[in-house]
Formats: sequence, C-alpha cells, structure tokens
Amino acid sequence: MLSALVPKNLLPLLPLTLLATTLALPATSFAETRRDQVTADSSVAASERQVVMGISRLGLERTRFNFPVFYTPHEGETRPYGHWSVEINQDYADATLAEYIRFVIPSRFDRLVFENDEATLTTATQVFEDLDIGRLVPELDSRTRSYREFRNYLLNHLNTHIAPVMQDVMGAAAEARYEEMNALEKNTFITQRARQTGMPARVLEGLVSSSYAMGFYLPRLEGRMFISQQERQRYDGSTYYVYSTSLQAPLETRLVVFHYNGEEFTVDLQLSAEADGIFEGMAQQMSGTASVTTERMPRERDAQQIFDEAFQDSFKDSTLALSTQLKEDRRFAVSTPVLDPTPGRIILEVGNQEDIRVDQPFTFRRVIDQQEEVVGWGRVRKPGRNCLVLPADERTPSEGALLAGDVEAYDLAVEHPWTGVYGRIGASQSGTELTINDEATGAGATSMLELGFQGNLGYLFNASGMSEVWMNLDLGLGANSSGEETFDYLEGSAAARLRLGFEKRFHLGAGTYVSAGADFGAEAHSFTNLNDEDKNFDLTTYNVIPRAELGYYFTPNVKIYAGAAYNQPFGTQYDEYDDGSIITDELAMTGGLNVQAGIAFHLGFAGPFASMMSHPSRECDYLRQASLNTSSNAPSKKR
Repeated sequence: MLSALVPKNLLPLLPLTLLATTLALPATSFAETRRDQVTADSSVAASERQVVMGISRLGLERTRFNFPVFYTPHEGETRPYGHWSVEINQDYADATLAEYIRFVIPSRFDRLVFENDEATLTTATQVFEDLDIGRLVPELDSRTRSYREFRNYLLNHLNTHIAPVMQDVMGAAAEARYEEMNALEKNTFITQRARQTGMPARVLEGLVSSSYAMGFYLPRLEGRMFISQQERQRYDGSTYYVYSTSLQAPLETRLVVFHYNGEEFTVDLQLSAEADGIFEGMAQQMSGTASVTTERMPRERDAQQIFDEAFQDSFKDSTLALSTQLKEDRRFAVSTPVLDPTPGRIILEVGNQEDIRVDQPFTFRRVIDQQEEVVGWGRVRKPGRNCLVLPADERTPSEGALLAGDVEAYDLAVEHPWTGVYGRIGASQSGTELTINDEATGAGATSMLELGFQGNLGYLFNASGMSEVWMNLDLGLGANSSGEETFDYLEGSAAARLRLGFEKRFHLGAGTYVSAGADFGAEAHSFTNLNDEDKNFDLTTYNVIPRAELGYYFTPNVKIYAGAAYNQPFGTQYDEYDDGSIITDELAMTGGLNVQAGIAFHLGFAGPFASMMSHPSRECDYLRQASLNTSSNAPSKKR
C-alpha cells in the first residue's frame, strides 16, 4: 500500500520518495589455501547495509491506450469489433508502484523521504526526523515522456536537487547505520584503523558517499480484447447467453538504477521486464490477463474495469521479474558466510531483515586457485528472525539444507535470484480405456504433450509449513487410441487434459528428490465412427490422479523428472452425436496407469502464481516502531 512507503500526510502530494536500503556487498578475498579460507575472519564475506533510493513517481510514456477488440458469437467465427480506449492517471500509477515497489526494495532497505526542505531517514533501528536540507526539493512532474527522456529527467533531478544534500542527510544517520553493521565486519575495520568521529574513517566515507537510486517506467502498452458469446442453460432447460470479455495487456515495466559516488549520480544499470522465451511469454500473458462475464453485451466503458484489474496483477508480476533480474547483479544479492555447514541444518546469519523467504535458494561459493567457484547449493527451510532492532540474544539465524554439491564453514552463501516458479514441458501416456455399455473397446488410451507451470507454495506464501509443497497447472494435447476387434470402427482422434495438483518433495541429496502428490483433471476425448460419421461423438471425464515422481536438478534453475500415476475417472459427461441425436448407450472411461517425463526450468515471471505471492515481511518495521513508541528515550533523533 502507498502508506507503506510514504507517510499519510504526504499521500495527497505523492512527493519524491526515497528508500535507503541494505545490499549484499560481499568481499570474496579468501586466502589462497582452503585451510586459510576456513580459518579466515568470516567477516570478509558479510553483507552490510548500503544506501539505495527508490523514486515513487512512475514514469509513463502514455496515459491513454487503444486496444483492438474481437468478437466471437456462439457457434460463429471471430471477427474484428473495433477499438476501445482505456486510460491511466498519474495518481493511480504512483499508488500501484507504491503497492508493489517493496518486492524490489523490501525491508532490507532504510527509507528516506524528502518533503519540501526536510527529510526523514528511517534505519533498521531508528528514525531521524526533520532533517533540514536547506533547500526545497520540488515534486517530480507528471508529463509523459519517452524512456530516454524520463531517464535523463530523473538524472538531472537527482543531480540538481538531491546530490548536493546527500552526504549531509546520510551523515546524520551514519553513526546509527554503523552500529547496525555486522559486528564481525565492524570489529575488523576497528582493528585496521583507529576510530574517527566514532567509527573508522573509510567506513564513514562509505556510509555517506555511495548509494543508488531506482526509477520505474512504463512504456506504451500493447494488447487485445476479446468478447465471447456463450450459451448457458437454466434449470428449466431454456437457454440464454452471457458475454465473457477478456483483456491481454502484459506490462513491460523498466527499471533504471543510478549510482551516487559521493558527488553526482550516473546511470548504472537498466533492466526491463521483458519475457525471455516462449514459457516466460506465456507466464507474462497469464498475469497480464483479466476477464469479466456479463449478461449483456459489453460496451467500451466496461473496458476500464477490466484494464484496472489486469494492470494491478501484471504490474506486480513485472516488479517480481525486475527484482529477480536485479539480484543477478552481485551488488544487489544478499550474501553471508556459512557458520555451520551441517548439510541438514546449515546456519546463515540472514533472515527477515533481508526479506529471506521460505525455500529461498542460496549458492555456496569458494575461492579455489584464486577463482571463485560454485561448490553447492541449498534452500532456506526456516528463515531467521534477525531484525536488528531486537536484542542480539533474541535474534535467530536462518536454517537451510544442502540440496546438491558441497558446503564447508565460511563458504560464501549468495542469494540465488528466484521467483519460485518453473515452466515445464513433458510427455505422458495414459492407459485409460473407453467402455460402451460396460464393454471394453480398446479405445481411449491417450498420448499427450504437456505444457505447464509449477510454483513453490512455501516461497509464494512465505510459510514454513508449506516448504517444498508445489502447485502445478498443466495443459496436455494429444490423441486417443482407436478401438479394437468388434470396436475397430472407433477411431481415436483429439484428446486434451487440464489438470491442477499439488505435491510434496523430499530431497535425497546430490540434486535428486522424490515427491508424492495428486492432481484433479478434466479430459476431453473425441472419437470418429468410421462406419457412420454422423455418429462421431465427444465426451468429457473428470479424474483424480494420485502420483509419485523422481527428479534431478542440474542447477537450481533446471531439472528433469519422471513419474507414474493412476488416472482414475470419477465422472463422465456426454450428450449427443454429431448429427444431434441423443447418445443412448452408456459411455465411461476406466482408470489406468499414467507415466510421464519431462524437463522444467526456472522462470523470471511468476505468471499464474503472481497473485499468490505474499508481500515482503514487514515485521522488522513493526518491531522498530513498537520499540520507538515504548522507549523511555525520545522516539526519534533530530538534527
């Protein structure tokens, strides 16, 4: 929500909002020998807080968009239906950005808000209010611009109005931020250099002279709207029509990162939420699609409601994609030394202060022959409760498990960019069989090519009780087998299956796992009567499919799998032959063994699971505020 980033008294103004953040800046200068690496001070790899700022004004290329509309009447062909317009205003765009910016800039970041000639800086443990910056910081305007124009406009704004006061503002909280540093790292600095002004000089220099700023931009939208007339039946048998209207308009939000070097801002990194490959394109389309069903033919004014719904979901997914891309840069990925390398209970000094989620992958890295190498990887099973505002003896580390490779004490654990969602493609063979009046026909076994998505529910909901519980959504397309002997006139034709399921995985080590789960599916089967084409027919079955699977991860992003299941129909639906006559025979599908195998790979978009992704933890923010409210000291510091 907007109030998560901007104080309530600032909401009407939507000012320039800056978020100061913690980042992973690991040092990887391990000693040359493994013995020296293990005994070296672990602080060389510890992550520390550094300032990053997020700008709350969403840049727009346009505020009005035209989409072509296509109409499909019942039992008719799709035809063009004109163009409909929708619009987005700046306030709505900024509020949407404020709602989802925390996926890119979560609670690992401090918050710095400029209002008029004052600033408020919120660190992990303290709040510094009414910092007089000696100049008025104007609000960013809401003009539409090209991406290049917007980037240059932000850069000029930062260097004109923000850069001259950055060191003073950050310096006001430097002592507090120093106290929030990793204790081992702080002590290392102290032994190297005498403390000056309460801290080592080069630490002070780093705290006030290096930061990043992030701006978000939305390019022109392209999409389509579809209206489908659908026949429905009342209880009395009469029919009526409804209209399903859908919009496909995925957002390709852009992110520009500016670096402040102590004197000025420069463009450092530019990212775009663009799909890479067919599966990411499908995922992006799914999160960028919204629909509504009405009893009347929709009109252009109805398009705005659908657009607003699609905009929210697609923008959320685009911020997830940008966050994942950002963590591919080591400067923006959390890292920490491994304190306890026990494979089933690896201890990492990170947690909810850094927004580490359940099942978050980490890679384990080691310097070998002066080259950093990935030696293993694992996942966090229980994120630590390590808010810096808590007393040190009340903080808990994260607990993880090694899934592949090796890990030793003081290896560097680096956050792996992850959405928790995979796309997969596989083949399946099902031994179901069609019966007519309880007589087996030999027809009905299906061979399918399946495309689908899998999402880790522990990660999506950030719930330890759902660790390694996966949800899948798959679509299979293929063909039926034909009849045999007295039913050899039945020729199997098209078959399709949609299934939704869940599974629990159990990792065995060396990248392998086994899982147990079940799917609920709906299958459509078509059969051709070679003796009489008027007697061709279709039927739909509803199935429960208990299954088991064996899988192997090549990397945290790619795996193969194979499994067996039992496809048990529990209901069959059919109506009439192609000539319109009623089917009087009793048709049914019997259960049968199903085998499948395929490959799955990580996606940069959450796609169909985007709406399920819980917001980053704010527990540390709440604890800080509670501590300030109950403290016997002043709840804030002023300069």
